[in-house]
Amino acid sequence: MKRSILIRFWVVIGILALAGSASGANSVDDQVKSLAQQYKQVEDQLSRSVHYVRKTESDGMTTIEQAWFNAADDLIKVAVERTDSSGRELTEYFALDFDNDYHGMFMLTRKEMPLPDGGTQVDESRKYFGEAFVQHKDWDDASNGELIRELRKSARFKPGESLDTVHTPNAVVNLSKRPPDESSMDELVKAKSEILSRPQKIASELRKAGPPDFDPFAKVKGDSEKFRVIQRSVSPDGRYAIALGLARDEIDWDDFVEKGSPASSPTYYAEDEEDVRNYVVDLASQKILGETGCNFFGTRRRYNHRECTVTWSPDSTVFVQLWSDKWNYEACRAGKIAPGPKLAGVIDLGKEADKQAFAFLKKKRSGSEDIEQLSLNIVRVSNDGVIEAYVYRVDPTVPHRGETLFAVNERLRLHNAAKGPRLETLNISRAPVEQ
Repeated sequence: MKRSILIRFWVVIGILALAGSASGANSVDDQVKSLAQQYKQVEDQLSRSVHYVRKTESDGMTTIEQAWFNAADDLIKVAVERTDSSGRELTEYFALDFDNDYHGMFMLTRKEMPLPDGGTQVDESRKYFGEAFVQHKDWDDASNGELIRELRKSARFKPGESLDTVHTPNAVVNLSKRPPDESSMDELVKAKSEILSRPQKIASELRKAGPPDFDPFAKVKGDSEKFRVIQRSVSPDGRYAIALGLARDEIDWDDFVEKGSPASSPTYYAEDEEDVRNYVVDLASQKILGETGCNFFGTRRRYNHRECTVTWSPDSTVFVQLWSDKWNYEACRAGKIAPGPKLAGVIDLGKEADKQAFAFLKKKRSGSEDIEQLSLNIVRVSNDGVIEAYVYRVDPTVPHRGETLFAVNERLRLHNAAKGPRLETLNISRAPVEQ
């Protein structure tokens, strides 16, 4: 166990050090930093996650497969460990979103091999997958799910020595010097898919094999009959989430199960109901803390262009729920969780962001003040309540459909006041227009 903890700690250090040392590739740096943050958040919540494990023996090899899911039924980590006479190999997978693994995935591989003198050879590889510009013999373009960074380290340890690789420097693989790939487009897509889909396949097989080894929520009832957690809405510490509910005394959730969703992890859909509510819930106690003010209608994160995204502060006390559509957003609420825990309050962030954007544009005489519907992206939420938002307008009409008409960056701070939360505008500036 101690060795495993040390590996995890130095994985985070390695990711952050690499991100900070790179230059001339800011987008890659940002992706690496996001993976570092995701790695730490996942490791911190494993003890509060549903755990599946399977051990098999074949031809002298012992294989241990593991998968962890949070309370929203999101897959958050997969690990495979193989041990035989030649040594031990551990592979761990982390992703920003395993359902959309091309957004970013981190893969750690560690091999331990016995040496003739009784010592141990340790080789480690850390691979980061994300978006990059790819030059191929037939095309040049941006592509998702590409290998964007790779670190390697190798060390020999004497008999009885700790196998901790903390003092072993990382070697950065120069990906630009890889020989040109002569594979066809179909071959490249297939190879990439095999790597990125592997964790999901392992997790799916583990679920089919039997019940979880550990489920912290199995015996906790609370208000669990009144809500179903929305995917990818869980806080970084795994304690809170945003959930779908209905304002009625009794709910038969079987009536709202989506057709085609797996029986082991059904999704729910209630768009036609007039009493749809969204709640902030405490997953540990399965208690509803309060309403968010949004009424997103399903537990899947996305339904075609309609999407529910929840952005949390790193300390899991401030959140923003955004319900967006193709050309605009439907609702955006910000809230804060106070000790107890209890919901300190929720405020209409979208209304304030729109107000500030239109005031700014009117002052600049942009000619855009007659536009009623805006789009909104939440860039970041900080522990001190500062919310960074990108507010813009996309032209939905032909022949300029999809073009951004204008955009502004806003920084607002969520405060607690005697009469409830309020928003303070810290800064607003014109943003680059994305076409």
